[in-house]
Amino acid sequence: MIEARSGNPELDRALAQTLGRLSQLFDVLPAFAYYQDGSQPNALATPEPRLQRADGTVLFGLNMLQQLLTRPEHPDASVVAVCAHEFGHIVSYKTGLIDRLMQDNNPFRAEQFADYMAGYYAGFKKLERNDFPAVAFATTQRSFGGVTRGTHGTSEERGSAVIEGFKSIYERKLSAPDAIDAAFQFSMSRQ
Repeated sequence: MIEARSGNPELDRALAQTLGRLSQLFDVLPAFAYYQDGSQPNALATPEPRLQRADGTVLFGLNMLQQLLTRPEHPDASVVAVCAHEFGHIVSYKTGLIDRLMQDNNPFRAEQFADYMAGYYAGFKKLERNDFPAVAFATTQRSFGGVTRGTHGTSEERGSAVIEGFKSIYERKLSAPDAIDAAFQFSMSRQ
């Protein structure tokens, strides 16, 4: 079941502002909604447009949301990290890069691309506000990895992609279009 609101009006307002910034920076306009993710907390992006938004849809699991909000450090940044990752997928759909990222039907490179773009957003926010907890993006994505690669990569691979995305704006000052190219090159270089 898809829901427009999380049940927390203050969170919904704050997150709507963040989603607007992500949309503007990444030049995408996906639908965003919550869904009942059951016993397997998750968030996902799909190229299918919903809610009259042409660039696809981001669905954020309500259990995933609650899990992130109970983190002891920077729960709000953890939620934004997951949103930025999913918006990274939307970028890959809109630009058509997803077909090349998914060669051999292996999602690993597409996940690396999304993690890189999440890191880019963390760097963008850190440049805006020096006290922004950008490190929470890397720790959040790392926490969803493991010792084995699976579909999303190991903890180390996920954290590394976020850090590279962060450095692309924070150190190298790449524009968003240039960062998308860099994210693609980075992801395609991953074995």
